[in-house]
Amino acid sequence: MLSSFIYFGLSIFDALAMFGLIISLYKLPLWDHRYKVALFVIFIALYSFIMRLVIGLPQLDLPLQYLFFIIFLKYVYKLKFNLSAFVAGAGISAYMVLQLTIYYIYNLVGVLYNSVFNQTDGVPVYIIQISSILAAYGIAIFLKAFRLGFSFIRSHHESSTDSYPGENKSLLVAATISSVTIFLVGFFLYTVDSLGFIIMAFVTFSISYFLSQRSDYEGVRSIVEAYLKENKAK
Repeated sequence: MLSSFIYFGLSIFDALAMFGLIISLYKLPLWDHRYKVALFVIFIALYSFIMRLVIGLPQLDLPLQYLFFIIFLKYVYKLKFNLSAFVAGAGISAYMVLQLTIYYIYNLVGVLYNSVFNQTDGVPVYIIQISSILAAYGIAIFLKAFRLGFSFIRSHHESSTDSYPGENKSLLVAATISSVTIFLVGFFLYTVDSLGFIIMAFVTFSISYFLSQRSDYEGVRSIVEAYLKENKAK
């Protein structure tokens, strides 16, 4: 009973940490949707609890969480489907890199062992969860405090300007790569070497990061060009 309560409580903070990375990476508002976000992370925690401890299918936990994040971003934040999939994939990939790296470091120094992935509770699992949650909160606060992150998602949402040629296709490809990575991690993390998944998740996030930088650059350039064209016309 106590372990179930601890797992559910940590899962709420875990879902909020993952969501915090997403909104801080892409400068999305939190306070405007605070009540919906609160309900959403509780829902994710409850879903994770049922999948892992009640039904016993932890492999489906992360892949379906990804779908729930896409739906939430699409209908609450009013993002297009490809943007929702891209943002959710990038944020979850970043969290996977963080969590798997923390596990691998603990494993190298002998604090944890490989069979921890077959567990749903216990001290080793709590160590990884708490460390990942604190690290994600720290990164999100840092990005927010120094106004870092990408703004092209916000500009898409707030303006009616078209994206640069090929952007939608690029973001959709990146979202597809993220989806494949998340599903592979969810299904095979328990049987395959974790280092390979760290590399896979890192490559996936790197692709998302590169495309985000390019989208930010192209967005700024389009604004400047529109401004120059308007002033030239005058």
